[in-house]
Amino acid sequence: MGRQQSWDNSWDVGAMSNYNTITSLAESPVQEGLIYAGTDDGFIQVTENGGDSWRKIPVTSLGLPERSFINDIKADLFDSNIVYVALDNHKEGDYSPYLFKSIDRGISWKSISSNIPDRTLVWRMVQDPIKENLLFVATEYGVYTSLNGGASWQKLPGTPTISFRDLTIQKRENDLVAASFGRGFYVLDDYSALREFTTDNLSRKGKLFQPRPAKWFVQRSNIGNTGADYYFAKNPGYGAVFTYHLSNDYKTQKLLRQEKERKLNKAKKDIPFPGWDKLDVEKQEIPAQVILTIEDKDGNIINKIKQNASKGSHRIAWDLQHYNPFAISMSGRSEYGGGALVTPGTYKASLHLEEDGKIFKLDGPLSFEVKPIRKGILKGASYPEYNEFRVELTELIIEISKVEDQFTQSKKKYNALQNSLQRSSIAPGVLEPKLRELKAAITSTDQMMNGSSSRSDIGERNPSGIQNYLYGAFSGMDSSYGPTGLHKKSLSTAKSMLIKAKEMVSKITNSMIPPIEKELKESGAPYIAN
Repeated sequence: MGRQQSWDNSWDVGAMSNYNTITSLAESPVQEGLIYAGTDDGFIQVTENGGDSWRKIPVTSLGLPERSFINDIKADLFDSNIVYVALDNHKEGDYSPYLFKSIDRGISWKSISSNIPDRTLVWRMVQDPIKENLLFVATEYGVYTSLNGGASWQKLPGTPTISFRDLTIQKRENDLVAASFGRGFYVLDDYSALREFTTDNLSRKGKLFQPRPAKWFVQRSNIGNTGADYYFAKNPGYGAVFTYHLSNDYKTQKLLRQEKERKLNKAKKDIPFPGWDKLDVEKQEIPAQVILTIEDKDGNIINKIKQNASKGSHRIAWDLQHYNPFAISMSGRSEYGGGALVTPGTYKASLHLEEDGKIFKLDGPLSFEVKPIRKGILKGASYPEYNEFRVELTELIIEISKVEDQFTQSKKKYNALQNSLQRSSIAPGVLEPKLRELKAAITSTDQMMNGSSSRSDIGERNPSGIQNYLYGAFSGMDSSYGPTGLHKKSLSTAKSMLIKAKEMVSKITNSMIPPIEKELKESGAPYIAN
């Protein structure tokens, strides 16, 4: 470097600059005719009259080597006097990050590369169209953002340490799109929360930021399972996606202990045993959690979403569903997943913190919109009609769950009563007829509700039962068109079948089992659990 080389050393002449190329061009969106041009021979050109005349600015006036390359030039989106320029001089072995700002149309310049690491070339810069001091730069080692006009920079988490050569903002979606050098495209979905990253907001115990409108549609795949035949990038999070920030940390005692032990281990020191009592306390500790509460326009809470709390900025999503109305087992699980899809409209969200058994409200409520992505070709049910059907269906699901649970427990109780009789002092022939009658009632009810077990054993279809009609009705909640006449008919049929099932199960539970159980207890038969 710094001296003339042999002719034989020029192995890549085709890639060298001929010093006759405009490498970047930017027109001011504020003032017509104000245009900036950057070239590959170390000059910035400015015209204020649409190109009739130009003013030449050598990069040496910025304090840079004379052949520094203009990678990017951007006219400010708000102020016609402000312009930004990104340069590099890597062809001469200089990998410094050069990023400058002028507030007088290029007459004077100030470096805003600030704390961007040394040897990190700057390739592109974009400015947020809403908040003037929110800037993004594409560099040789990732994407950086500044919340204060370039006074300081932070690398965006999640961007790999590779060369990013271009940036653009999708204004409608508030997405930042970055093009890497040979490693594909990267998208930061809805960065709009960064506009509210003020000192006051970030110092609050908890802050919930305004989300973009949630897209209302039913998810589906037109491709299916293709294995490794195709590559598909991950879609943005479905539903209403919220960004929130916590200023405090919420580490568990176990995590704090493990952090100390890692430091001791790294220093090759002994790690003390914490003691059984402390380990027991760790097992009982419940991690702090944030709770996102969703309300409809009438203030009714329709869903809550939880995730563990930790310091910093995070995202949490609501899948646009109501509570799951299906029964919960003693293990805490629901056999069937998902609630009904909400209808488009205005909703509210609040953020709470649950810590050590106490609930603290952090932020909210804030209003947000759920909007359909398109209008259906066919006219479906109105939103009020959809919600009326949903309420009716939810009530039916709860009632069916009660009856099915009672019947399931009755079948288990029958088996237990049989074993209890075998180990009792009651003489043969006293309770057996009653148990046979109970068994017959259970079998009859089971066939009515679930069909023939013999048919099921060989895969033969059973006549539709109460569950078939219930899920036929529920499928009307999985469509953007809402319930049809067939869904309503299924709901009506399931209701009618429930009336008969209730009668049969009630007779088994309340009339047939108690007398048998009473006689067994009086005889001193073994206790029946549950």
